[in-house]
Amino acid sequence: MGLTIHYTITPRQPLADAEVRRLLFEACAATDRLTRRRHQGYCGRVKEADPADVWLHGDVMRRADAQTTRCYSVPPVRGGYYVLHPGKECEPAVFALCDYPATLRLADGRRLRTGLAGWRFHSCCKTQYAHLLGWEHFLASHKLVIDAVLVWQKLGCDVAIIDEGEYWPGRNEEKLRANLVEYNRLVAGLGGALKDGVDGHGVSLEAPIFGHPRFEQLEAEAQSGHAAAIARAAGMIVGGI
Repeated sequence: MGLTIHYTITPRQPLADAEVRRLLFEACAATDRLTRRRHQGYCGRVKEADPADVWLHGDVMRRADAQTTRCYSVPPVRGGYYVLHPGKECEPAVFALCDYPATLRLADGRRLRTGLAGWRFHSCCKTQYAHLLGWEHFLASHKLVIDAVLVWQKLGCDVAIIDEGEYWPGRNEEKLRANLVEYNRLVAGLGGALKDGVDGHGVSLEAPIFGHPRFEQLEAEAQSGHAAAIARAAGMIVGGI
């Protein structure tokens, strides 16, 4: 829960294994240079994909019936990845190229068509809580993730970016700042409602938003504008405990 960048990387043409490996190392090296030039974050080295690593799994959504949609997790057959650490309090961003199976065997023996066959990758990175260290740090972390995705575009891949902060496309810092404030309000409002709701269940709730210096003010602002929606969402979550 929080302001997030979603991204997809797809090679524009079929690649041999050696080409995939070369592309991974080139993207990792370019991302490392990016962090060094900006003195922001750091980039790890390329590693072999582990099918058990859920961060590398693809997701397939299928409607089970008129009211239920199920999400199936598809592990890669092979591939490689590296991890960018954009800045303190920001989630790490995983970058990879993975080869996924065309079908997935379900527990009941049926085969599910994944639609993911071939080299690709989709992931996301929550940048919101970098703001706990100030706007400039948040902005630098957020921009670094966007530009690390664009590295792949420069190397000949198609990339798709959905930026919940609306910085991209257009590099609009004003929109990003406005969206960050609104996300902080909403997360503070829901976090406060959840904390109050679980107190009677013997559950201790922790969340980065509680460390925001203006948490109580943000919570009050959220309640003044979204009280009914926050109450419904918190009730659904707490009701499952």
